[in-house]
Amino acid sequence: MLIITGIMKIYFFYVQIGLAACILLSGCRQNCMNEKDGIAVIDVVNNLGKYQAIPVSRFVTEMEYIPLETGDDCLIGEYTGDIIVTTSHIFVAGNDYCYAFDRNGRFICRIGSVGQGPGEYRGIAGLSIDEKGQSLYIETLQTLLEYSWDGVFRQSINKPKSMSDSNLENVVFVRDNLFIGHVPNYSGNELYNFLLFDKSGQAVKSFDNHVKIDHTQPIYFYAAECAMQPFSISESMYVKENSNDTLYCLNEQHELIPQYVFDLGKYVFSKEKRAISGATSAIESLNGTISVPDFFSRSMVGIPHYIFFSIQARELPKNIPFPQKRVLPPTIPGPGFQITGYSESHIVVGIYDTVNQKTQFLDTDPVSRMRGFINDLDGGMSFWPRYYTSEHELVDFWQAYEMKEILAEEYFAAHEIKDPQAHQKLKELLKNLDWDDNPVIVIGKLK
Repeated sequence: MLIITGIMKIYFFYVQIGLAACILLSGCRQNCMNEKDGIAVIDVVNNLGKYQAIPVSRFVTEMEYIPLETGDDCLIGEYTGDIIVTTSHIFVAGNDYCYAFDRNGRFICRIGSVGQGPGEYRGIAGLSIDEKGQSLYIETLQTLLEYSWDGVFRQSINKPKSMSDSNLENVVFVRDNLFIGHVPNYSGNELYNFLLFDKSGQAVKSFDNHVKIDHTQPIYFYAAECAMQPFSISESMYVKENSNDTLYCLNEQHELIPQYVFDLGKYVFSKEKRAISGATSAIESLNGTISVPDFFSRSMVGIPHYIFFSIQARELPKNIPFPQKRVLPPTIPGPGFQITGYSESHIVVGIYDTVNQKTQFLDTDPVSRMRGFINDLDGGMSFWPRYYTSEHELVDFWQAYEMKEILAEEYFAAHEIKDPQAHQKLKELLKNLDWDDNPVIVIGKLK
């Protein structure tokens, strides 16, 4: 009897070990799925074809609408540029203008002007701000122009030269009078991919380019070799090259740390495809690939616990479904805009939960086919963040003519409206809008 009891104890001991091993292996498999070399994985490829209608109320408590003043001295038109929102100002920039509005949408002034003199620019490549110093930085091809928030020109900052003839791009203010910019790998053999520099234009730190491409000839202004517009969360800045699957964090010690990797599976833009030269063939080499973010928006937005991103898929297999998209007139850049080599291009937006390591793609609105969160608060158009403020607000903008066109009674009837009072305010706003008015800034107050 003692022998049998001892055998049973040994048996149950090994059973417990086996169960523990199974649990451990299961946990290991889960970690392996969610991590790659210790880096969190944003699973794109396994979520293709899985789209959900996600309400905006999941993230925000209310919507604020700020119509930008329309006048001869501040016409914006079809807006596709940069936007920055602070507690007191709204800055809007296009290719050849930058306007400052107050938080009520009233026009304050034009920032700089077109020209070649001090404080003038021939074209605007981007915007960034130093909120503590209340400085606005306009990026041009070779310089940064610093202005006060009321439009007073302060100084011109030269971008440091790269080792080739590629100009530093996507330059933004980081902190402590430091800026970071990307060196596009047009030549294929750039030594660096990012540079950190100061207000004197001197490089403070360079970050090595580990991917060399054997181009038979340089490919200039090729979007695949460029980078997204950096974004920040608190004191951390995030950067990503279009052709690289890794999102890096510039920490307070000025180190670029790989933070997240986008799993694109076999649709990654491989080194072999990147080596293809010639304008037409280079664009066609993007077929069968997925880009993060899409080349039209070039942007990503992060908040604590979430990343809002987009993908652009080109000529993927027909068995992979995509959300229905809104087709725009061919003169307006967007998902309906056709370019040679992009004959079947799909843009999809997604969210990544950094806490639970979960990826979700969003379906388009069933009526308007616009991308983003379904507006179940006041019944307005779909909301998709383009900027994150220091006051923990998400920012989007809507064209006035789209609001007049889409927000009809039939649209409202097809949508849930949780806040009838806010819905009535939106309808009053619509009555006061003209078709050719400037865009309306939409602010979602985060929960």
